[in-house]
Amino acid sequence: MGSIASHIRDSIKGTKPFHIGFALYLAFSFSYLHDVMPLMGEAHLSGFAPASYLGVFFAVKVLVFAGCAVLVYRNPRFTATSTLSICAALLLVIGIALSTIILRMSGFSFGPSESTLLLAIAACLLGVGDALMLLLWGRFCGTLSLRAAYLFVLSSYIVSLLFYALFVELPPLAILVIAIVGIAVVPIMLKKSMDARTVETADADRPSLRKALGSLWRPVFITATFAFMSNLTLFVSGQQSVNVDEARLTSTIVTLLVVIAMILPAILFPRRVNIAIAYRIALPIAAGGFLLLAFFWNSGGGVANSMVAMGWLISDVISWCIIANVVHQTKLPAFVLYGASEAAIALASLLGVAIGYTFSGFIETGGVAIMALALVAVYLLSTVVLFVLKDRSIADYSAGTAGDDAKTGKALELTMPNGDDRFEWRCRNLAEQAQLTPRESDILACLAQGRSTQYMAEKFTLSENTVKSHVRNVYQKLGVHSKQDVIDIINEDPKP
Repeated sequence: MGSIASHIRDSIKGTKPFHIGFALYLAFSFSYLHDVMPLMGEAHLSGFAPASYLGVFFAVKVLVFAGCAVLVYRNPRFTATSTLSICAALLLVIGIALSTIILRMSGFSFGPSESTLLLAIAACLLGVGDALMLLLWGRFCGTLSLRAAYLFVLSSYIVSLLFYALFVELPPLAILVIAIVGIAVVPIMLKKSMDARTVETADADRPSLRKALGSLWRPVFITATFAFMSNLTLFVSGQQSVNVDEARLTSTIVTLLVVIAMILPAILFPRRVNIAIAYRIALPIAAGGFLLLAFFWNSGGGVANSMVAMGWLISDVISWCIIANVVHQTKLPAFVLYGASEAAIALASLLGVAIGYTFSGFIETGGVAIMALALVAVYLLSTVVLFVLKDRSIADYSAGTAGDDAKTGKALELTMPNGDDRFEWRCRNLAEQAQLTPRESDILACLAQGRSTQYMAEKFTLSENTVKSHVRNVYQKLGVHSKQDVIDIINEDPKP
């Protein structure tokens, strides 16, 4: 029990109260995404209303993500964190207010056409605000190690679900007031979170970006596939006819259980957990959802659709952390890498909405079409997951190595280890003593192994000139002149 308690203490070490801002943002995002289909069904809006709402929402996100990626690519020093976060919060508040008035406040009477139009406007505002918030918090995650980002995102999901469960059952006006106050606080917490981290940005030259995006396409592709299937099933499953309270409870419980299942191994077994293994969790959960969809349709509060959505959630967390890790390793602009990746995922979601809405009228519960869809979906997801896991770079991602902690400059103070851990221990402590940056610490480890400049450029998706610059900095801080000098320092016995 003592070991487990120490792992938990280590996991929450360095957590600050203002880090809860990401959880607040997620909690309110649930209110305009998780409930939208059953709420529209309760409001007697036709299938076109939710299709236009989600279609506009994802289409706007594609444009914002892509636009920000291009803007920052041309101007890598662009930040404007405070300005963008305030704009995003304002848009989210207005969007939530509009959707709350239309879907939750029965005292306001709008016709179907007016409601659909107002919801589309709300979706546009929410799409811009949501995309900007994701980019800004992605930039923050890019300052964390892989393990830290993984724990941060999952713990934020857990806290956000607790927030969501507390306020979602309140009267609509109370929800609106809480949303306004809560979202207004998020920019302040985001700024404090960013001020506590050091953001290093390398030149976004084409070769470096090409290598970085090349290392991301597989996890982004699998997340886009799950996103497509999840949004398709929103319409195919008849989610609009599900009771709002049942759908909300089912979605919250399933999400909480899945997130806990993902975070526990990283806390309890920090040196053994490989986050790519979570893909093997996502596949059976999503596949089970499709099979339930074929036999039970939307019974049980839409549990089938919730399970399919969990496949998207799991793969999205993995790809989010992998992108953060690439940003952390390469120091390339987070807006470019997150913008390009999230634009692809949002585009897949948009296609899922369009195809799901188009063919929803041809699929009936218990029919051959729904069974065929379920079998095709299971086969497609299985093929995609197996294809992605063949990539060694994905299979090797670990969310719990001591090296990750070292990269954040917060390595644990350990006694001198024996065996294979000695090399890692020496590199970590030497990096701390010389006050190397996270990237310079990575370069130090490679130099100590005798690696070439070309090898390091490929490993960290950097240009060779950038690597050479880092090598010079390492030499200068260590007071050495060659790779052999570094190897000698690492191999010598440490002074007592």
